[in-house]
Amino acid sequence: MFRHLQLAALALPLLVSSARAQATAASLREAAAAVGLNIGIATSSNEVRDAASGYATAAKSQFNMVVCENEMKFESVERTIGQFNYSGGDGVSDFAAANQMKMRGHNFIWHSQSTSAQNAVKDRASGLTIMRNHIEAVGAHFKDKIYEWDVLNEITDDGNGNKLRTGSSRPPSFWQANIGDDFADSALAMSRRVIGTSGHLYYNDYGADGVNGKSTAIFNLAKKWQANKVPIDGIGLQSHLGTGLNKQSISDNIKRFGEIGLRISMTEIDITNSKTQDWVNLMDACLENFNCVSFVVWGLADGNSWLRGNCGGCVLFSGSGNSAQPKTEIIQALIDAMKKADPAIAARRKAFAAILPGSLGPNGVGVLQRPNLRRGAKNPSVLAPMPVFSIGPGDLVDPLGRATGISFPL
Repeated sequence: MFRHLQLAALALPLLVSSARAQATAASLREAAAAVGLNIGIATSSNEVRDAASGYATAAKSQFNMVVCENEMKFESVERTIGQFNYSGGDGVSDFAAANQMKMRGHNFIWHSQSTSAQNAVKDRASGLTIMRNHIEAVGAHFKDKIYEWDVLNEITDDGNGNKLRTGSSRPPSFWQANIGDDFADSALAMSRRVIGTSGHLYYNDYGADGVNGKSTAIFNLAKKWQANKVPIDGIGLQSHLGTGLNKQSISDNIKRFGEIGLRISMTEIDITNSKTQDWVNLMDACLENFNCVSFVVWGLADGNSWLRGNCGGCVLFSGSGNSAQPKTEIIQALIDAMKKADPAIAARRKAFAAILPGSLGPNGVGVLQRPNLRRGAKNPSVLAPMPVFSIGPGDLVDPLGRATGISFPL
């Protein structure tokens, strides 16, 4: 209850300014800012290298968020274990900073595009060590540059009762097979330890956009993390969809995550063979919920989409690269949808988004902080000890992501 009152108090002064800004918006970027929404695209350093190109001009004029489609995945950053290449991510980060755009970090831990890790992980100890070293290095390099981090990507099985993806899933997870089910908890804890409160921690997955078995399993997993004080700020709904999408089911799904205090970001949107109304419906599903904070399209133009020939007009621009052309009817419809959005929900979204990472769900109003005591400190405070995750010989991290050699009170 206190958290809801806190959000209401924060939102009140934003109400009038939201309504005024919505009425005058002329681009996707302006309209999104007016309703407290991040609107973005997946891109690459090559595509934004020339800031004066047609591609870069379209990206920075219409969007306020970017994400690397591939250049921050494990095998792109750490193709050889222990050797890191940040050039791709740096290029996109520099473009974002120069154009007042936020950036998503995609991703730390995934069973795919992680060949170097897959070849090196042999058991629990090596898996935790490689995971920790990767998160520590990449997290430290991009700390304060990334707004939302996809710590975990696609860890829920499509079958098997929507349990965690295992070594026998198709495709399998080598992380789970070697470390165990707590690999996910450990990744989140390690990430909070490195990133602190500078970025929001997400679990990102596909096929869970509306209310279904998979999204319910993810919802229950998120509640379990919260109950166990495992750090989680948001859920990424990839939103690889087709025409005729179920707007109400998507909205209902977003709403229930908001009820437990979690952010929702639509992270990889494409709508195969889309019609204008499909885009409006998806945007409306987001706008109806204060906790839907990001709306990210997976590529600028159809020709840049990972779907290639199967795209069927799946994103917001036609063509590709510097020849990309805006789909003006769809873009204007999205702008109009944001102009018509409820200013009260927009104000609440802005207040919600302003809460620092690390809040513990609907009953948490503070921010998780590392304790002042360090490993080896004398006279530590010892009450009821909290469980810890082992991340390497002689090194422990508790569920809040705090490095410690001792137990701290909950």
